[in-house]
Amino acid sequence: MNQRQNNRQNYLNGRVKTVAAVLLLTAAVLVSGFVWANSKVVILVDGKTMNVNALALDPKAILSEAGVYLGPRDEFRVMANDPGKSSIIEVLRAIPVTVSNGAKVSVVWTGKFTVGEVAESQGYSAKSFKTVPDAATRPTPNMNIRLLTLSDKVVEKELPIPFPVVQQPDARMEKGMEVVEEYGAPGKKLAMVRQMFEGGQEAGFDILSEKIIEEPKPEVLRVGTREANDPSRGTIRFSKMMVMEASAYTPFDGGQSGVTASGIPARRGLIAVDPRVIPLGTRVYVMGYGPALAADTGGAIRGAKIDLCMEDYNEAMRFGRRTVEVYILED
Repeated sequence: MNQRQNNRQNYLNGRVKTVAAVLLLTAAVLVSGFVWANSKVVILVDGKTMNVNALALDPKAILSEAGVYLGPRDEFRVMANDPGKSSIIEVLRAIPVTVSNGAKVSVVWTGKFTVGEVAESQGYSAKSFKTVPDAATRPTPNMNIRLLTLSDKVVEKELPIPFPVVQQPDARMEKGMEVVEEYGAPGKKLAMVRQMFEGGQEAGFDILSEKIIEEPKPEVLRVGTREANDPSRGTIRFSKMMVMEASAYTPFDGGQSGVTASGIPARRGLIAVDPRVIPLGTRVYVMGYGPALAADTGGAIRGAKIDLCMEDYNEAMRFGRRTVEVYILED
């Protein structure tokens, strides 16, 4: 009876040792990053690629077998390998970089693979500092790594609310024409804002809560729907529309000099206006005539009247005298 118990105990002890050995081997494989059934290893070092058959389990031992010497600050990393492919060990030689935190500047030799790792190695956590260049950047010799202190604070801030634009179709206007019927105005809101700073400079903010204190006033925009005579013309925005009485003239009507009151030679596209109504130099769009510049005056042009310069007498006669819509172009 005792013999059977001893045999059973020995069997169980053997099983425990076997399982422990398997677990130990598995841990070694996981730590090293290799699947050791595949003994082929690629070593990337000093700009060269070495293909070796690994006899050791430890990456440092593999590098030593391959004749790769590691300096005190050199680093290496093991690449995860796909089944059936060689494992990879990449060696990064230590290089000098400058780490700057305000007035504190230090030169360090490092074999770290990223700027973020260099900063961490010098005691600067990613939660408290931002690096320039970005943390994922690979260091280069004599690189200057700047550290910006990250901080934030919560403040109350008044912010604008953009106004909406309401479009109203207008069949009296050609397509592509727009007139502001009522100008909009932004609203206001009071917000609790978390401001974020990098190196003392504001880098952004998050809105934690907000309260509207003034609603925005919508802008009403009249939009033309009538088919345009010139479909190639793009969208034109206007600030004002006036209904006016229009007549037509030619550059040399009545023995005139052919020069406008603005000193510009008279030609099609220039119109005479009452400067008290439409200031000289104003760009307009006259329905049935097209874009024009207020550049001339006339003794009979008073109030809501304009005189349109035409190319020749026949065109002026065809136009005659009529009521037109005049749109003041926005600057």
